[in-house]
Amino acid sequence: MVLYNPTKSDDAVNIHTDTLEAQTTPDDQSLEQSEEQEVLQHPDAISYNAQAGIQKAEATALVWSKKALYSTYAWIWLCFFVLSMQSSISNNMIYYAYAKFSSAPQISQAYIVSTIVGGVLQLPIAKTLNIWGRTEGFLVFLAVFILGLMVIAACNGPNGFAAGYTLYWIGYSALNFILSVFVADASGLKNRAFVYAFIGTPTICTAFVGPLIAQQFVAYSTWRWAYGCFAIVSFVIFVPLAVVFKLYQRKAAKLGLFTHTSSNRTTVQSIIHYIHEFDIIGALILMAAFILFLLPFSLKTYGYTGCSSATFIAMVVVGLLLFPVFALWEAYFAIIAFIRWELFRKRTVLGACVLSAIIFFNYYVWDQYFYYYVQVVYNLDTSKTGYMTQIYGVGSTIWAVLFGIWIRKTKYFKHVCLFFGAPLLLLGAGLMIHFRGSQSRIGYLVICQIFIAFGGGTLVIGDEMAIMAAADRDGVPLMIAMISLSSSVGGSIGYAVASAIYSNTFPQALLRSLPQSAQADFTTIYTGGSAVQMTYPVGSETRNAINYAWAYSQKYECITAACLVVLAFPAIAVWKNHNVDRKQVKGTVI
Repeated sequence: MVLYNPTKSDDAVNIHTDTLEAQTTPDDQSLEQSEEQEVLQHPDAISYNAQAGIQKAEATALVWSKKALYSTYAWIWLCFFVLSMQSSISNNMIYYAYAKFSSAPQISQAYIVSTIVGGVLQLPIAKTLNIWGRTEGFLVFLAVFILGLMVIAACNGPNGFAAGYTLYWIGYSALNFILSVFVADASGLKNRAFVYAFIGTPTICTAFVGPLIAQQFVAYSTWRWAYGCFAIVSFVIFVPLAVVFKLYQRKAAKLGLFTHTSSNRTTVQSIIHYIHEFDIIGALILMAAFILFLLPFSLKTYGYTGCSSATFIAMVVVGLLLFPVFALWEAYFAIIAFIRWELFRKRTVLGACVLSAIIFFNYYVWDQYFYYYVQVVYNLDTSKTGYMTQIYGVGSTIWAVLFGIWIRKTKYFKHVCLFFGAPLLLLGAGLMIHFRGSQSRIGYLVICQIFIAFGGGTLVIGDEMAIMAAADRDGVPLMIAMISLSSSVGGSIGYAVASAIYSNTFPQALLRSLPQSAQADFTTIYTGGSAVQMTYPVGSETRNAINYAWAYSQKYECITAACLVVLAFPAIAVWKNHNVDRKQVKGTVI
């Protein structure tokens, strides 16, 4: 592939030569420095030694105008809005889809498979986006997403639902990931924190509007149209975005910014080439490590196995051992690394992945039963309970936007995460230990949630910025995928730990505190959930016993969450204090 800038055709040879010289940088020059040197030396030409997907993204940014850039960003925001709205409605409608066969094992199996596969697939998707192209990958997984929605809408049994939900979730998570890569491609490092936070703002609206729309589907239509209509809406909204990127890629090709050349490889040579290019062995080792590590925790959450079973222990141990095997393969044997070793070994990258796991572990440990806890203990109706559970999502989103503006002004983020974000998250989790139960006013619990939201919003944005600032342009998609997978690891363990705490504290505390007259109803109260528990009058001995059991269980969940947050401090401390005021991308960007 020969690359040149048509407006500077006399310097084409020099551009080519300089780019080759830039490849042989000094050993002490970091990836960030090499990337910035390439951008500064050749700001008007795409990177000669970059992969095709990156070249296409650079070519697009080099030919579009500021107006086109802002219009595209607005359309990307609309795509995130549609995904967020669909997810919010689905969370309220999914039960209707499998209500007639809710006890079928395929339901829980679909949740397990889709969550793990959807997360792990982001690694090869990231590699594909670099080698093949962002738009091409986007269209493929849009088709998967729409197909999943259609299968769910048409299903009449557990097998159809399981197949549809798995396709739907794989497509949904892939589209979110690829749209995030689009945002990274079209934003400078200095403004990226703000842009990343801003594209999350649809949740502020959809968190409250989604349940209302879902109720309208129940009242005036069917649950099938709740999924079927989004198959149509997604096609109408998402395809024009892909068309825009392809049009600007063609414009760049016509201007001569890049040209396609035939590889002249035979079929066998092409197969061997892409085996090395994708690092198939390394990819399989890493995906197997994540699958074997995540699967037993998901099985534990849905009651298929226990922590003491041989299957659980064997899968976790083998999964953990495969991570150093992957590192050794990448360092010494891979011809073309799946994740470049000089990037993989960076302390900032490792610290960011650990922090991502800690953040989501912390959240899912106290959040899994938080809805039922506040509903029963504070005797809230459905809407008020929903508002309580939305404090973190809405608060962290709003605060993340403000933190993005702060990063743009100050150009640093590490110390804010270390001395503000992590302490605030720890303070919120710690105060929840104290302000629990009906003896404390609900206002104190709201304050705790706000502290956690502001701390979490700071750390999530800081974590993403840390791993992207440590990478070069080639490594950004893979780093985003690594952060996402790390959050899946933390979330899965958090779910399993929360389930274990609940099942080993709530029933014992309930049985111990129930009055003698209600002892016979223990099983009904425990298995009936909040619906049965709220039928007992507020202030009665039985209701007080139920409230005590919830507060007792929540105490240990918050203690666990607070203890793990302590590990966030060393995870952040090992980061390099990156200055975001440097060049990472070419062309017209935000």
